[in-house]
Amino acid sequence: MSEQQDKQSEPDAEQIVAKQTIGQAGSIHRDPFIRAFLDKIPKDVGLSFTDAQLLQLKMMFGTRGKANHAVDIRTVVGGFGWNYYLVFLFGRNRRDLSRAEQKVANAWRIALLLLGSFALFSMVVVSLYLLKSLAGIDLLPRFSFGFWTWLSS
Repeated sequence: MSEQQDKQSEPDAEQIVAKQTIGQAGSIHRDPFIRAFLDKIPKDVGLSFTDAQLLQLKMMFGTRGKANHAVDIRTVVGGFGWNYYLVFLFGRNRRDLSRAEQKVANAWRIALLLLGSFALFSMVVVSLYLLKSLAGIDLLPRFSFGFWTWLSS
């Protein structure tokens, strides 16, 4: 068998996935994204698309659906003829990061680590100062930060 015939007899992996997805989900024409897409284009052009083509369009441009986020706040703000939508999403990132995004993520990790370390160090120093003051130990005569006096009053 020649290479040309071999290529024709083996189905493409994308075609297999498209056929499986169409067969599993029923008609692709029932999909909300596809229906909205076909409503926006002329009928004769819409009828010329095959199911596999429509599935590929959905895979390229379709929405992924609403993902589950730990915090999902969506509201509209405005008035007097202007409206803006406000969306605040917070949750675990499941995407693969690009090189630039990895650098930014690492910089944030370092900044948060430094900030957390500073906060922990400050709490330890203040706690030790309060314990020293509670025990009545005076390391620097005639000098006080006034924190113990303020707290005990």
